[in-house]
Amino acid sequence: MAEDVNKLTAKEVGAIIQARYNSEMLQPETEEDRRVVKERLKKIEEYRKKHLRN
Repeated sequence: MAEDVNKLTAKEVGAIIQARYNSEMLQPETEEDRRVVKERLKKIEEYRKKHLRN
């Protein structure tokens, strides 16, 4: 049975989000890919800081 997601702490949710993105990331092939990845990671970090305060 799945764990009730409403009982997860902000730290646990942040770890889950980061693990998901880490598992899906491939090595960027072009400079454009690197730029897109950098922007995406920046947005993730901003979201974590804004919404997942410890």
